[in-house]
Amino acid sequence: MFVDLLQEGVKFTTMACAQEDRLMTAAIDFGTTYSGYCFSFRHDFENDPLKVSANTWTAGTAGLVSLKTPTTVLLDGDGKLVTFGYEAEDRYSELADDEEHGDYFYFRRFKMTLFNSSSRLTRDTMLKDITGGKQMRAITVFAHAIRYLKEHMLKTLDQRGAGIKARDINWVLTVPAIWDDPSKQFMREAAEEAGINRAQLMISLEPEAASLFCKYLPIEKLQGVDKGIGAFKPGSRYLVLDAGGGTVDITVHEVQFNGTLKELDKASGGAWGGTRVDESFKEMLEEIVGPGMLEEFALSHTADYIDLFRDFETKKRNVKDDAPGKITIRIPISLQELYEERSGEEIKKKIRQTRYKDDLTWVGDRLRINKPCFVNLFSAACDGMVDHVKKLLRSPKVRGTNNILMVGGFSESPLLQKRIRDEFSDCRVIIPQEAGLAVLKGAVIFGHQPATIAARIAKCTYGIETNTSFDARKHPQSKKKVVEGKEKCKEVFDKHVAIGQQLEVDEVQSEKSYFPLYSNQTKVALPVYSSTMDNPNFVDEAGCSYLGKLTVDLPQYGSDKEVSTNFIFGGTELKVQAIVKSTGEVTTANFDFLE
Repeated sequence: MFVDLLQEGVKFTTMACAQEDRLMTAAIDFGTTYSGYCFSFRHDFENDPLKVSANTWTAGTAGLVSLKTPTTVLLDGDGKLVTFGYEAEDRYSELADDEEHGDYFYFRRFKMTLFNSSSRLTRDTMLKDITGGKQMRAITVFAHAIRYLKEHMLKTLDQRGAGIKARDINWVLTVPAIWDDPSKQFMREAAEEAGINRAQLMISLEPEAASLFCKYLPIEKLQGVDKGIGAFKPGSRYLVLDAGGGTVDITVHEVQFNGTLKELDKASGGAWGGTRVDESFKEMLEEIVGPGMLEEFALSHTADYIDLFRDFETKKRNVKDDAPGKITIRIPISLQELYEERSGEEIKKKIRQTRYKDDLTWVGDRLRINKPCFVNLFSAACDGMVDHVKKLLRSPKVRGTNNILMVGGFSESPLLQKRIRDEFSDCRVIIPQEAGLAVLKGAVIFGHQPATIAARIAKCTYGIETNTSFDARKHPQSKKKVVEGKEKCKEVFDKHVAIGQQLEVDEVQSEKSYFPLYSNQTKVALPVYSSTMDNPNFVDEAGCSYLGKLTVDLPQYGSDKEVSTNFIFGGTELKVQAIVKSTGEVTTANFDFLE
């Protein structure tokens, strides 16, 4: 039931964010294209924060060694995990070759579901597998992936004789800073379903984690920083460009004199990651073979489809410039045969009818692409990134920011690095040696020392839907309702935090009191809304979105059921404390953004 607003007030008190000091901190970076884990012991962190261990993965029969493994999940017909990562790709390819893959579920690059979902994210949101014809609850698929990485790490520690048990570990799960509160809760609940205890789990924002990692790196490991010039000295400002597989996450930090970091503008970004280059490549192929052909190819020749994009990934990472030359991509002959069987014409002839006639040569299982044409596949991703950073750097809030810190797997691309340096020649572009692991290792540091982030900026306006006393001079008649003989104005947006407001970490930004709309209520459900506007009046205005509800237990007896709610917005997740005013009792209060 909705509640009535009683009174307003703002109170600033500190609430400690207690995370038990366990023997080890481990971080799981659940990426769009690749995932992995890192860990460090508490005593090692105290001596050297950069002493963080990472696992190495072997890429199938090719024997390539990688510090992350593909975010690919293979489940059997009963929904049980078969395997994950490179092993899942190889196993599914084998099943497809033997035409035994029909009963399996194969999911890849599914993290973006949480970012691109056109409908409201819930616990029952479904995820389609590679065939498009089968689906499973998304939270179950995410949980399988997290469980695999968790158990793989525990097995690795056991083989090393570390003597560490699950109860000895603080876990950190990374998420993009641009994600909303329902997405963060979704990841937390997926981790809990994977067997991670809620009390042992923290959420880390990806660009913040990368920033912490680079803050501890010696200058010689930061490409673009001269000796004696510290990008992380007190007062310095830098933009973190976290370019991953799916999203690009951007935030701006200022180093405080006590060594902590303060966010200067709200986190922002978009879907300009490395997979956008893959999409451009697919669009080029589809212009040649026609719409729907690649989907059919993926279903009928799954192993070849996987090999095609593995080879493209290798070429994508290594191309350095648009100088004259050609890039050769191995295209499975089965794609050419499928096209010619369906169309009745040679693929060479079709290419001559497209805008790529002067740039592509397709012979057998080789596609030769002129390098400038190949480089152009990066344009959509790079253009979106560059335009956004330019706009951000013009903001008065970040004036004086002349350092750009590039992290994330896509930041290892020489082409992207060159584009950023060319476009921002008046800025110092800083790239750590381990750009692809910066988020993962930084998340471990965050787990040991979360207080390093001192303040963040609110990405939106937060408020509660309430009922207030109706005032005909300022309230529309359509909002009037009568409750127990009293005229009320419904659907009022009661603001707690404004967009762009600086939020001190773990401080109460807003304390407001509410009482139940009906006298016999034993619980109140406070509907939580966000808005892109500074001062919305009602929750149904443009820019307002329902996030979920906060349920607060009320005293069973007595007439004074006023409840004070303390919202704590500065952390990586929204927190609340509810107090019964008549007794001072701290009562149960739970957010649910996944109804």
